[in-house]
Amino acid sequence: MAVGKHHIEKGAYIFWDDLGTTALNITASLIPGSLNIGDEFESVDLTGVTEELVNYLAGHRNADVTARFHMNDVATIGATLVLGNTTGKVGTLTIQIGDAGTAPDGSEPELEGEMLMVKNDYTVDGGKIVHDVQWMPSGVAGLTWST
Repeated sequence: MAVGKHHIEKGAYIFWDDLGTTALNITASLIPGSLNIGDEFESVDLTGVTEELVNYLAGHRNADVTARFHMNDVATIGATLVLGNTTGKVGTLTIQIGDAGTAPDGSEPELEGEMLMVKNDYTVDGGKIVHDVQWMPSGVAGLTWST
């Protein structure tokens, strides 16, 4: 089962524009099983406040993206160099998705949007130093689907 999951995950490419003009592919540093793409609206249940059967107040959109990357200082593709000094800054995050675990070829769906990197912690996991990264939408839209 783990082989299948790993195979499907290899069908996703992650690009971060590192505040430059070129989006850089940092997929090689991604730790399998660590990519999480959120897209939900929080809500408050008000059913007990009114006589309606179901009633709620919509809250703010929660569309954070989290991932873990191995330390990698290879120029233009290493997570350490690409993500290094971008905490607290806005950039374009792109996640390309390939069909059924195959590598994206440009015709499949992708998620892209302006995101604020709010976390880039360095932790030790399994004797290796890793980046724990979190992005939040910098505007209302967050990541949007396109091809």
